[in-house]
Amino acid sequence: MDAGLLAVKRLDTAKSRLSPRFGDDERLLIATALFEDALALCASTTHLKWWVVSDDEGVIERALHAGLETMRDEGTGLNDAVLTAARALSGLGASSVTVLPSDIPRATAEDLLDISDTGEVSDVVVVPSEGDGGTNALYLGPPEVIAPRFGAGSLVQHVRAAEAARLRCSVLPLERLELDLDTPEDIDRFLETDPGSASQTAALLRRLTA
Repeated sequence: MDAGLLAVKRLDTAKSRLSPRFGDDERLLIATALFEDALALCASTTHLKWWVVSDDEGVIERALHAGLETMRDEGTGLNDAVLTAARALSGLGASSVTVLPSDIPRATAEDLLDISDTGEVSDVVVVPSEGDGGTNALYLGPPEVIAPRFGAGSLVQHVRAAEAARLRCSVLPLERLELDLDTPEDIDRFLETDPGSASQTAALLRRLTA
């Protein structure tokens, strides 16, 4: 079994860096739309069996309603939550896990298939984020092969961890996965890049920025 793991922060506290442009209620709407688009991505990616890990009860309930498996984040941070989930998935027989955040609305099932294909010849696959040297997708085969290090500068940290363990590591740039929506500038770029996007996130942002 090849697992997918969608890591989702509490929606009511997410996207704080958008506060210069959007109020609390608007940021909650944006985080919710991103999550709904991520669920749609999971549903379209049939080569992975999906889990959602979150400390948000509403997120857990929505994921279960969508037919995904869930795991609870105990609130000790994203990397702890992903590591705990990876260990659990390994115990359930997963041979690999592909970890995604919920704020990459341009991602497609084709992108995730590219990651899995690269994983056929790599133990670790790191997909870069734009700007902060972070990681917007991480493939690990098996799921516990290295500890996750998500955050600014995590691309180099993931590569170094793989090298230290003498693992095969690939850095896989994927244009649609480069952009996550953390800042008002990210919002502007997203709307400029995909003006005709039919995603819930794009429709909401077009309305909020009109």
